[in-house]
Amino acid sequence: MTEEQLAKVNEERQEVIFKSGETIFKSGGPLTHIICLTSGMVKISLEDQNNKRILLGIGKPVEMIGGPGFLVDDRHYVTVTAMEDTVACFIKAEDYKEVMRKNPEFSMELVKYLNKKIITYFDKINNLTHKHMHGKLADTFLYLADEVYNSDKFETTLSRQDLADMSAMTKESTIRIMKEFKESGIIAFNTSHFEILNKSQLQKISKTG
Repeated sequence: MTEEQLAKVNEERQEVIFKSGETIFKSGGPLTHIICLTSGMVKISLEDQNNKRILLGIGKPVEMIGGPGFLVDDRHYVTVTAMEDTVACFIKAEDYKEVMRKNPEFSMELVKYLNKKIITYFDKINNLTHKHMHGKLADTFLYLADEVYNSDKFETTLSRQDLADMSAMTKESTIRIMKEFKESGIIAFNTSHFEILNKSQLQKISKTG
């Protein structure tokens, strides 16, 4: 953005604080704003009419979150929920559209950013469709370690159900395979604390599916 465009967007943005568990965007709701996370983390999920969901990923600062409905039908296709106390800046979708009309370079970068996110979701769904349960859960732990917490040791507020939703499995299957990984010395865990002990083995399970 130009300095003038950035100043205008900054002037009109609204900062909102969400408590853990609060919904920021709801699938099917109107897409009037795009958010930029300034602190905290959020869960990004696909939901169906039976309230079944796939947890596509975790958003963290300073990620921008909108959705594929932007510039299409202006509705949300994912549900975004705070997984801890979170601060988000709300920017009007119309303000983004106005900048895009006048700033081709910004438009190109925005489309590139959104397409990268969509490719990530495609890869996620492809893996969930074709991999066996052990491979799917291995992917989940590698994703959390490498892309969310940037450490093989991490504390998380994600529940066992969240881990199941992230792996497209039942909670019971997720807990069973977690115990198998623990007994094999691949991971260690205690309530909310996790540690990857044998990453090469976890990567092998992920690769072989």
